Amino acid sequence: MKLAIVALAAGSLLAAPAFVGGAAQAAAPRTAAGACPAPAALSFAQPTYVDKGRAGGEPLVFTYPNGRLLYSAHAGTTHFFTPEAPNPGTSAFIENYEGQTYIWTSDDNGKTWQFRPRLIAPEGAPLSGFSDPEFAMDSAGTLYFSEINLANVAVSSSKDKGSTYNLENFFGAILTDRQWMEADRPGELYFVANAFGGGTGIPPGPTGLNPYISKSTDGGKTFTSGVLSAKGGDGEGDIRVDKKTGTVYQARRGGGKLNMGAFRKARSGDLTSMDVSTVADGVQMLAHWPAFDLDPSGNLYITWDENGKGARDAGIWMATSTDQARTWSEPVKVSTGENTAIWPWIGVGDNGRAGVMWLEADKKLPNHDAQTAGTHGWRIRGAATTTALGCSGSKTPSFSVATATKEPIHTGTICQGGTTCQAMLIDRRLGDYFSVDVDGTGRMYAGYSDTRIPGSVSLPGFVRQAGGPSLLASKAAPGKKPTATTGQPPRATPAGGTLPTTGASAQLPAAGALLLLGLLLAVRSRRVSA
Repeated sequence: MKLAIVALAAGSLLAAPAFVGGAAQAAAPRTAAGACPAPAALSFAQPTYVDKGRAGGEPLVFTYPNGRLLYSAHAGTTHFFTPEAPNPGTSAFIENYEGQTYIWTSDDNGKTWQFRPRLIAPEGAPLSGFSDPEFAMDSAGTLYFSEINLANVAVSSSKDKGSTYNLENFFGAILTDRQWMEADRPGELYFVANAFGGGTGIPPGPTGLNPYISKSTDGGKTFTSGVLSAKGGDGEGDIRVDKKTGTVYQARRGGGKLNMGAFRKARSGDLTSMDVSTVADGVQMLAHWPAFDLDPSGNLYITWDENGKGARDAGIWMATSTDQARTWSEPVKVSTGENTAIWPWIGVGDNGRAGVMWLEADKKLPNHDAQTAGTHGWRIRGAATTTALGCSGSKTPSFSVATATKEPIHTGTICQGGTTCQAMLIDRRLGDYFSVDVDGTGRMYAGYSDTRIPGSVSLPGFVRQAGGPSLLASKAAPGKKPTATTGQPPRATPAGGTLPTTGASAQLPAAGALLLLGLLLAVRSRRVSA
């Protein structure tokens, strides 16, 4: 059965390859000795492309409270793999390149996508930067979007759920690498970025390219001067805001430690007071940074990869905190087997319910080095748990683990060297990460980079959970506006906490009935809609 492609770009002549077979089959739930009961078996629907005519490097996904999915990716030239340039897929870079990141929205949980143009009329100039997209939303529902050029981070806002955008500040930060952004109360916006600590009209902070944090109280129009946010050699990582307390959290690593910084006085404007807790010691990561998220009660969930040379086996790991990042649970391994696994991302729903997805090679690579050349394939794998915070009688969560993309979404080398990859002609079409969130029905989904069509750039891929545990146990009405009392926007969920299996291969037999004294057995089957 051929893959149905959505939101095709006008003029594109590319033919997408089929994802052979039906939806990814559910794997048997895994329960360690003494762990919580296993959740329902996890499964995924057919993966699709968001767009065949635009590149899909480093996609960032976000769920708006009304259930709208937002997807952004970029065609930055540092993801251009020159040896593949002669192939037809390169037209995805050339045909629609705009010098800025791309944004799509979906109001049907990823079945179809609408491209949201942002060029400045009437000149048609780019509105902002060309790489590293990032979404955030304040408690009033205003959506913020940031992206970088080589020398600036631009910030835009949207009052219509991501349909249109207004450029607020072209120089939210200057001379930066990957920026991260989060929002709190109306108009309150936080930035962390590798920068010189400056912004529009603001003198630079301390010299040197280091991680800094700054704050805006006017919706991104102006920012405070940057404050050094990483101590003791810690590397910069993502940030989240607990909208109940106003605490800003920043994931960090350095010196063999995975740490979490907490700015507990951020609402008052104090970005110099920071508590630091150790999530795990003896950490040897493969990715550039960990990923973390919060549930509505302010509990934290963090995931990272290990190369096997530190205190833990190679694979994907997770830890949690129930006391606002003061102490942490013992790390638990999420992935199974010995195949090389990198780049985990996490989406958290209601308390204790989390979904983790990562890239996994089809074999164990030497030293788990993603830059190993060869013909090995990389697939998206996923895990779901409803007991991340433990359960009655056990502190150890259990997971359902399944393959989300039956066919490899990439083959061979994945360069981990950043912007130097292109100069060395090493394949960096996937960038440095992909992302995961939870939709309004309790399913996790991922935006990822796909190189199945030969070309110099990747395409934006999308895959969504089809069956297994729901990551939302509540019955919040869809469209409810976020408030300052929740850790993340509320979403709707089906009752019961378990999702039906859906997708192309989900055929469920209905009960038969004996009629006419056993002479006739009627059996019917039905398809459950996604």
